[in-house]
Amino acid sequence: MTKFNKLKQFTLSGRESSLSVYKVRKKTVSLISSIARYVFLIAFSYTLLYPILFMISHAIRDPMFFNDPTVQWIPKAYTFSNFQSAWVVLQMPTSLFNTITVEVISSLISIIACGVAAYGLACFKFRGQGILNALLILLILVPFSMTLIPNFVNYYNFDFLGLFTLIEKIFKVEIDTNLLDTLWAVYLPSITAVGLKSGLCIYIYRQFYRALPKELFEAAWIDGAGPLLTYVRIVVPSSGVALLTVSLLSIIWHWNDYYIAQMFLTNHRTMAVELNDFFMHHGLDGVVVSADSCMAACLMFVTPMLVFYLILQKRFIASISATGIVG
Repeated sequence: MTKFNKLKQFTLSGRESSLSVYKVRKKTVSLISSIARYVFLIAFSYTLLYPILFMISHAIRDPMFFNDPTVQWIPKAYTFSNFQSAWVVLQMPTSLFNTITVEVISSLISIIACGVAAYGLACFKFRGQGILNALLILLILVPFSMTLIPNFVNYYNFDFLGLFTLIEKIFKVEIDTNLLDTLWAVYLPSITAVGLKSGLCIYIYRQFYRALPKELFEAAWIDGAGPLLTYVRIVVPSSGVALLTVSLLSIIWHWNDYYIAQMFLTNHRTMAVELNDFFMHHGLDGVVVSADSCMAACLMFVTPMLVFYLILQKRFIASISATGIVG
Protein backbone atom coordinates (compact mmCIF):
# COMPACT_ATOMS: atom_id res chain seq x y z
CA MET A 1 0.00 0.00 0.00
CA THR A 2 2.84 2.34 0.79
CA LYS A 3 4.53 1.62 -2.55
CA PHE A 4 1.28 2.25 -4.39
CA ASN A 5 0.86 5.62 -2.65
CA LYS A 6 4.44 6.54 -3.46
CA LEU A 7 3.92 5.57 -7.13
CA LYS A 8 0.66 7.54 -7.25
CA GLN A 9 2.29 10.57 -5.64
CA PHE A 10 5.21 10.35 -8.10
CA THR A 11 2.82 10.16 -11.06
CA LEU A 12 0.81 13.15 -9.84
CA SER A 13 3.94 15.20 -9.25
CA GLY A 14 5.12 14.36 -12.76
CA ARG A 15 1.82 15.48 -14.24
CA GLU A 16 1.88 18.70 -12.23
CA SER A 17 5.42 19.45 -13.35
CA SER A 18 4.47 18.78 -16.99
CA LEU A 19 1.41 20.98 -16.62
CA SER A 20 3.46 23.77 -15.08
CA VAL A 21 6.02 23.52 -17.92
CA TYR A 22 3.18 23.67 -20.45
CA LYS A 23 1.73 26.78 -18.78
CA VAL A 24 5.15 28.45 -18.73
CA ARG A 25 5.66 27.70 -22.42
CA LYS A 26 2.17 28.96 -23.25
CA LYS A 27 2.76 32.20 -21.35
CA THR A 28 6.15 32.64 -23.05
CA VAL A 29 4.69 32.13 -26.51
CA SER A 30 1.82 34.51 -25.70
CA LEU A 31 4.27 37.13 -24.42
CA ILE A 32 6.50 36.84 -27.48
CA SER A 33 3.51 37.09 -29.86
CA SER A 34 2.20 40.13 -27.98
CA ILE A 35 5.59 41.85 -28.15
CA ALA A 36 5.89 41.07 -31.88
CA ARG A 37 2.36 42.36 -32.49
CA TYR A 38 3.02 45.61 -30.63
CA VAL A 39 6.36 46.10 -32.42
CA PHE A 40 4.63 45.64 -35.77
CA LEU A 41 1.77 48.00 -34.87
CA ILE A 42 4.15 50.67 -33.58
CA ALA A 43 6.35 50.43 -36.68
CA PHE A 44 3.32 50.50 -38.98
CA SER A 45 1.81 53.45 -37.10
CA TYR A 46 5.08 55.34 -37.32
CA THR A 47 5.16 54.75 -41.08
CA LEU A 48 1.66 56.20 -41.39
CA LEU A 49 2.21 59.09 -38.98
CA TYR A 50 5.68 60.06 -40.25
CA PRO A 51 4.42 62.46 -42.97
CA ILE A 52 2.08 64.18 -40.50
CA LEU A 53 4.79 64.51 -37.87
CA PHE A 54 7.22 65.78 -40.51
CA MET A 55 4.75 68.46 -41.67
CA ILE A 56 4.01 69.58 -38.11
CA SER A 57 7.72 69.79 -37.22
CA HIS A 58 8.55 71.91 -40.28
CA ALA A 59 5.38 74.00 -40.16
CA ILE A 60 6.22 75.43 -36.72
CA ARG A 61 9.96 75.71 -37.37
CA ASP A 62 11.70 79.01 -37.95
CA PRO A 63 12.87 79.14 -41.59
CA MET A 64 16.41 80.05 -40.53
CA PHE A 65 16.81 76.56 -39.03
CA PHE A 66 15.53 74.72 -42.10
CA ASN A 67 19.03 73.62 -43.25
CA ASP A 68 20.40 73.17 -39.74
CA PRO A 69 21.63 69.52 -39.53
CA THR A 70 21.38 69.55 -35.73
CA VAL A 71 17.59 70.03 -35.88
CA GLN A 72 15.70 66.84 -36.64
CA TRP A 73 12.25 66.88 -35.04
CA ILE A 74 12.12 69.45 -32.23
CA PRO A 75 12.73 72.99 -33.56
CA LYS A 76 15.03 75.37 -31.75
CA ALA A 77 12.65 78.26 -32.36
CA TYR A 78 8.90 78.14 -32.88
CA THR A 79 6.94 80.40 -35.19
CA PHE A 80 3.47 80.60 -36.72
CA SER A 81 4.50 82.92 -39.52
CA ASN A 82 4.58 79.92 -41.87
CA PHE A 83 0.84 79.49 -41.43
CA GLN A 84 0.30 83.18 -42.10
CA SER A 85 2.30 82.92 -45.33
CA ALA A 86 0.43 79.78 -46.35
CA TRP A 87 -2.91 81.45 -45.59
CA VAL A 88 -2.06 84.34 -47.93
CA VAL A 89 -0.56 82.23 -50.72
CA LEU A 90 -3.39 79.69 -50.70
CA GLN A 91 -5.91 82.56 -50.67
CA MET A 92 -7.74 80.53 -48.08
CA PRO A 93 -11.22 82.13 -47.91
CA THR A 94 -11.62 82.09 -51.70
CA SER A 95 -9.98 78.71 -52.34
CA LEU A 96 -11.87 77.07 -49.47
CA PHE A 97 -15.17 78.39 -50.84
CA ASN A 98 -14.26 77.15 -54.32
CA THR A 99 -13.31 73.74 -52.93
CA ILE A 100 -16.69 73.39 -51.26
CA THR A 101 -18.71 74.62 -54.25
CA VAL A 102 -16.70 72.68 -56.83
CA GLU A 103 -15.39 69.52 -55.22
CA VAL A 104 -17.60 68.82 -52.20
CA ILE A 105 -20.88 69.51 -53.99
CA SER A 106 -19.69 67.52 -57.00
CA SER A 107 -18.87 64.66 -54.63
CA LEU A 108 -22.33 64.76 -53.03
CA ILE A 109 -23.97 64.70 -56.46
CA SER A 110 -21.79 61.77 -57.47
CA ILE A 111 -22.73 59.83 -54.32
CA ILE A 112 -26.44 60.11 -55.17
CA ALA A 113 -26.05 59.44 -58.91
CA CYS A 114 -23.78 56.43 -58.41
CA GLY A 115 -26.25 54.93 -55.95
CA VAL A 116 -29.09 55.21 -58.47
CA ALA A 117 -26.95 53.73 -61.26
CA ALA A 118 -25.85 50.82 -59.07
CA TYR A 119 -29.47 50.18 -58.08
CA GLY A 120 -30.40 49.70 -61.70
CA LEU A 121 -27.46 47.37 -62.40
CA ALA A 122 -27.89 45.26 -59.28
CA CYS A 123 -31.65 44.89 -58.83
CA PHE A 124 -33.03 44.65 -62.36
CA LYS A 125 -32.63 42.31 -65.31
CA PHE A 126 -32.67 43.93 -68.74
CA ARG A 127 -31.22 43.52 -72.19
CA GLY A 128 -27.69 44.88 -72.51
CA GLN A 129 -26.90 44.55 -68.82
CA GLY A 130 -23.70 42.64 -69.56
CA ILE A 131 -22.48 45.44 -71.82
CA LEU A 132 -23.13 48.01 -69.11
CA ASN A 133 -21.24 45.89 -66.58
CA ALA A 134 -18.29 45.71 -69.00
CA LEU A 135 -18.43 49.48 -69.43
CA LEU A 136 -18.43 49.81 -65.65
CA ILE A 137 -15.17 47.86 -65.45
CA LEU A 138 -13.71 50.08 -68.18
CA LEU A 139 -14.80 53.14 -66.23
CA ILE A 140 -12.76 51.84 -63.29
CA LEU A 141 -9.69 50.85 -65.32
CA VAL A 142 -9.37 53.70 -67.84
CA PRO A 143 -7.58 56.72 -66.27
CA PHE A 144 -9.02 60.19 -66.68
CA SER A 145 -5.93 61.42 -68.51
CA MET A 146 -6.81 59.20 -71.51
CA THR A 147 -10.19 60.92 -71.93
CA LEU A 148 -8.97 64.43 -71.17
CA ILE A 149 -8.84 65.73 -74.77
CA PRO A 150 -12.27 64.33 -75.78
CA ASN A 151 -13.81 65.80 -72.62
CA PHE A 152 -12.13 69.15 -73.23
CA VAL A 153 -13.45 69.31 -76.80
CA ASN A 154 -16.88 68.16 -75.67
CA TYR A 155 -17.13 70.85 -72.98
CA TYR A 156 -15.80 73.52 -75.33
CA ASN A 157 -18.69 72.90 -77.73
CA PHE A 158 -21.35 71.10 -75.74
CA ASP A 159 -23.95 70.65 -78.46
CA PHE A 160 -25.94 67.73 -77.07
CA LEU A 161 -27.21 65.65 -80.03
CA GLY A 162 -27.20 68.84 -82.12
CA LEU A 163 -30.19 70.23 -80.19
CA PHE A 164 -28.61 73.60 -79.46
CA THR A 165 -27.74 74.08 -83.15
CA LEU A 166 -31.31 73.19 -84.09
CA ILE A 167 -32.70 75.68 -81.57
CA GLU A 168 -30.39 78.39 -82.92
CA LYS A 169 -31.60 77.78 -86.48
CA ILE A 170 -35.28 77.70 -85.58
CA PHE A 171 -35.45 80.62 -83.16
CA LYS A 172 -32.56 82.66 -84.62
CA VAL A 173 -30.81 82.95 -81.26
CA GLU A 174 -27.25 82.35 -80.13
CA ILE A 175 -26.59 79.83 -77.39
CA ASP A 176 -23.22 79.70 -75.67
CA THR A 177 -22.32 76.02 -75.60
CA ASN A 178 -18.89 76.50 -74.03
CA LEU A 179 -18.96 74.85 -70.58
CA LEU A 180 -15.29 75.46 -69.81
CA ASP A 181 -14.70 77.58 -66.73
CA THR A 182 -18.24 76.88 -65.54
CA LEU A 183 -19.37 74.62 -62.73
CA TRP A 184 -21.24 72.47 -65.27
CA ALA A 185 -17.89 71.08 -66.41
CA VAL A 186 -17.52 69.29 -63.06
CA TYR A 187 -21.19 68.85 -62.19
CA LEU A 188 -22.29 67.09 -65.40
CA PRO A 189 -19.97 64.05 -65.01
CA SER A 190 -21.17 63.65 -61.43
CA ILE A 191 -24.82 63.93 -62.45
CA THR A 192 -24.36 61.23 -65.12
CA ALA A 193 -22.31 59.01 -62.73
CA VAL A 194 -19.13 59.13 -64.84
CA GLY A 195 -17.15 61.56 -62.72
CA LEU A 196 -14.06 61.11 -60.58
CA LYS A 197 -13.83 57.47 -59.39
CA SER A 198 -17.52 57.01 -60.12
CA GLY A 199 -16.92 53.51 -61.48
CA LEU A 200 -15.52 52.30 -58.18
CA CYS A 201 -18.36 53.96 -56.25
CA ILE A 202 -20.94 52.24 -58.46
CA TYR A 203 -19.16 48.92 -57.98
CA ILE A 204 -19.22 49.24 -54.18
CA TYR A 205 -22.92 50.13 -54.24
CA ARG A 206 -23.74 47.30 -56.64
CA GLN A 207 -21.98 44.64 -54.57
CA PHE A 208 -23.87 45.74 -51.47
CA TYR A 209 -27.25 45.94 -53.22
CA ARG A 210 -26.83 42.42 -54.56
CA ALA A 211 -26.50 41.11 -51.00
CA LEU A 212 -29.83 42.62 -49.90
CA PRO A 213 -32.58 40.03 -49.36
CA LYS A 214 -34.91 39.67 -52.34
CA GLU A 215 -37.84 39.41 -49.92
CA LEU A 216 -37.51 43.13 -49.16
CA PHE A 217 -38.10 44.06 -52.79
CA GLU A 218 -40.90 41.54 -53.19
CA ALA A 219 -42.68 42.83 -50.08
CA ALA A 220 -42.35 46.42 -51.31
CA TRP A 221 -43.74 45.53 -54.75
CA ILE A 222 -46.66 43.64 -53.18
CA ASP A 223 -47.47 46.75 -51.13
CA GLY A 224 -47.64 48.73 -54.36
CA ALA A 225 -44.26 50.50 -54.22
CA GLY A 226 -42.66 51.22 -57.57
CA PRO A 227 -38.93 51.02 -58.33
CA LEU A 228 -38.24 54.62 -57.25
CA LEU A 229 -40.24 54.35 -54.01
CA THR A 230 -38.60 51.00 -53.26
CA TYR A 231 -35.20 52.59 -53.66
CA VAL A 232 -36.03 55.54 -51.41
CA ARG A 233 -37.94 53.62 -48.73
CA ILE A 234 -36.15 50.24 -48.72
CA VAL A 235 -32.74 50.32 -50.38
CA VAL A 236 -31.36 53.63 -49.11
CA PRO A 237 -32.23 53.05 -45.41
CA SER A 238 -30.76 49.54 -45.63
CA SER A 239 -27.49 50.62 -47.28
CA GLY A 240 -26.04 52.92 -44.65
CA VAL A 241 -22.82 50.90 -44.58
CA ALA A 242 -22.20 51.23 -48.32
CA LEU A 243 -23.31 54.87 -48.27
CA LEU A 244 -20.77 55.71 -45.56
CA THR A 245 -17.96 53.97 -47.43
CA VAL A 246 -18.71 55.66 -50.74
CA SER A 247 -19.25 59.07 -49.11
CA LEU A 248 -15.96 59.03 -47.25
CA LEU A 249 -13.93 57.82 -50.24
CA SER A 250 -15.64 60.12 -52.73
CA ILE A 251 -15.26 63.26 -50.61
CA ILE A 252 -11.57 62.56 -49.98
CA TRP A 253 -10.92 61.81 -53.67
CA HIS A 254 -12.61 65.02 -54.76
CA TRP A 255 -10.89 67.06 -52.04
CA ASN A 256 -7.46 65.86 -53.18
CA ASP A 257 -8.15 66.28 -56.89
CA TYR A 258 -6.52 69.18 -58.68
CA TYR A 259 -6.25 67.78 -62.21
CA ILE A 260 -9.88 68.23 -63.26
CA ALA A 261 -10.30 71.62 -61.59
CA GLN A 262 -7.07 72.89 -63.10
CA MET A 263 -7.90 71.72 -66.62
CA PHE A 264 -11.52 72.84 -66.87
CA LEU A 265 -11.72 75.79 -64.46
CA THR A 266 -9.63 78.95 -64.31
CA ASN A 267 -11.74 81.28 -62.18
CA HIS A 268 -12.61 78.64 -59.56
CA ARG A 269 -9.22 77.75 -58.10
CA THR A 270 -9.55 75.17 -55.35
CA MET A 271 -7.17 74.55 -52.46
CA ALA A 272 -5.61 71.60 -54.29
CA VAL A 273 -4.89 73.79 -57.33
CA GLU A 274 -3.42 76.56 -55.18
CA LEU A 275 -1.27 74.04 -53.33
CA ASN A 276 -0.08 72.50 -56.59
CA ASP A 277 1.03 75.96 -57.79
CA PHE A 278 2.32 77.01 -54.37
CA PHE A 279 5.87 77.96 -55.35
CA MET A 280 4.63 79.91 -58.37
CA HIS A 281 3.31 82.56 -55.94
CA HIS A 282 6.74 83.60 -54.74
CA GLY A 283 6.63 87.18 -53.53
CA LEU A 284 2.84 87.45 -53.72
CA ASP A 285 1.77 90.46 -51.62
CA GLY A 286 5.25 90.61 -50.17
CA VAL A 287 5.04 87.06 -48.81
CA VAL A 288 8.19 84.97 -49.03
CA VAL A 289 7.41 81.37 -49.99
CA SER A 290 9.63 78.77 -48.31
CA ALA A 291 9.64 75.02 -47.80
CA ASP A 292 8.43 75.51 -44.23
CA SER A 293 5.46 77.57 -45.40
CA CYS A 294 4.76 74.84 -47.94
CA MET A 295 4.63 72.30 -45.09
CA ALA A 296 2.23 74.59 -43.26
CA ALA A 297 0.07 74.79 -46.39
CA CYS A 298 0.05 70.99 -46.72
CA LEU A 299 -0.95 70.66 -43.08
CA MET A 300 -3.79 73.14 -43.55
CA PHE A 301 -4.93 71.22 -46.62
CA VAL A 302 -5.03 67.74 -45.05
CA THR A 303 -6.38 68.72 -41.62
CA PRO A 304 -10.09 68.88 -42.62
CA MET A 305 -9.94 65.40 -44.17
CA LEU A 306 -8.06 64.00 -41.18
CA VAL A 307 -10.70 65.34 -38.81
CA PHE A 308 -13.42 64.04 -41.11
CA TYR A 309 -11.87 60.57 -41.14
CA LEU A 310 -11.22 60.44 -37.40
CA ILE A 311 -14.86 61.24 -36.70
CA LEU A 312 -16.06 58.40 -38.94
CA GLN A 313 -13.17 56.01 -38.32
CA LYS A 314 -14.97 53.25 -36.41
CA ARG A 315 -18.00 53.23 -38.69
CA PHE A 316 -15.78 53.33 -41.77
CA ILE A 317 -13.75 50.29 -40.68
CA ALA A 318 -16.98 48.42 -39.95
CA SER A 319 -18.37 49.40 -43.34
CA ILE A 320 -15.21 48.23 -45.12
CA SER A 321 -15.53 44.76 -43.55
CA ALA A 322 -19.25 44.67 -44.33
CA THR A 323 -18.89 45.62 -47.99
CA GLY A 324 -16.05 43.14 -48.49
CA ILE A 325 -13.48 45.62 -49.88
CA VAL A 326 -9.95 44.21 -49.72
CA GLY A 327 -6.60 45.35 -51.02
